[in-house]
Amino acid sequence: MPELTSLSDLEDVPHAEVFDERAPRTVRLQLEADERIPEHHHPDSRIVFHLVSGVLELELDGDGYELEAGDLVRFDGDREVSPHALEESTAVIVFAPKSES
Repeated sequence: MPELTSLSDLEDVPHAEVFDERAPRTVRLQLEADERIPEHHHPDSRIVFHLVSGVLELELDGDGYELEAGDLVRFDGDREVSPHALEESTAVIVFAPKSES
């Protein structure tokens, strides 16, 4: 049976795990207007970042990319990432493990 959830069920936690299963890890990120996550990286993952609502600047290795609701970005987790909400924003982030090959 597939695992089904709703993003609205996760609104109480700003950085909520979407599913119990860890691979691929899926997180719902909710940021208030002008909130920023400090630069960090996820070296063991390839990342898909889907902005569900709001407007956000996604910094990757110091370069800024303005995202609007509906935009998707895929990048290697070795890159330094720092999301900055230009208005209240919600994103779903999938951390796919890098293959061993």
